[in-house]
Amino acid sequence: MPASSRYTLFHQGRGEMLDHMLVTRNLLAHYRGSEIHNEILHDESAAFGTDRKYPESDHAPVVATFAF
Repeated sequence: MPASSRYTLFHQGRGEMLDHMLVTRNLLAHYRGSEIHNEILHDESAAFGTDRKYPESDHAPVVATFAF
């Protein structure tokens, strides 16, 4: 994933990596990769500039893949 797409929150025009994933050492042996789904992430600060609130989360989902 390109560095410019590695963000889970979009605030005041800037992407920020706010959400993280913790994995135990035993589980790390099975880790195969992760994805950040931020394709339609809106700028959460825009909701506070007006009274328009978004019904969906303002954080992008982080999905991890493990093989057992």
